[in-house]
Amino acid sequence: MPALPDDILARISRIESQLRETTGRAQIRPPQNTAVGGDLVVGGTQALRVLKASGVGDQFLIGQDGGQRVARFYRPDGTIALSTVVQTTVWDGAGNPVVQDDPGGVGLGRPYLPMVAAPARTGDWLATTNATFEDVWRLSPIKLNPRATITIGHIADAATAGEVQVTVAGSPVGSPTTVGTSQTATTVGPFTVPGTLESTVDIRVQARRTSGAGSVRLAVLAASGFHS
Repeated sequence: MPALPDDILARISRIESQLRETTGRAQIRPPQNTAVGGDLVVGGTQALRVLKASGVGDQFLIGQDGGQRVARFYRPDGTIALSTVVQTTVWDGAGNPVVQDDPGGVGLGRPYLPMVAAPARTGDWLATTNATFEDVWRLSPIKLNPRATITIGHIADAATAGEVQVTVAGSPVGSPTTVGTSQTATTVGPFTVPGTLESTVDIRVQARRTSGAGSVRLAVLAASGFHS
């Protein structure tokens, strides 16, 4: 076999080196079902749809659907759990919306939250004449929020003074509030709600008379859970 020129041998060596480098890169690249170092982009009128393991039915869908930008997440049984179209909605297993933001763009649309009512006439408020703190109002909420607030209306009869305080699980929240002869509303909190999630919490609104011969009157005007 005749000798090959040096430039041909050099070319063959370079080709072999490039083949080895290409093969090595192919072995270390991420698998084709993994995105590393970049975004997975779905544009236009398309959507990212992830099917169940069976291949029938969606686990979730994000993108365009029916001309709208949507996101939908499904339970294993196929019922919808969470969706975002015009509103963000959490659905129960029967297909009823249980939590929604408001379509007007501000605040909560569902659920409808209860409000507290109290007598407008202070003479109808519960009262105490005790010289030591007495439970006048009691709340037993189930803990869902980490903190809470209570607004208390209070007033003392003529020539009488007193104090009001809130206790949670038997411990006072802060310092007592002075009660005078002018009708006043005091908000206590936000204070920490003790216990585990969904446990029952013992909250008391207490009052006492510190001077005079009349009564110290009070009403719970509002009570609400609060965020951290």
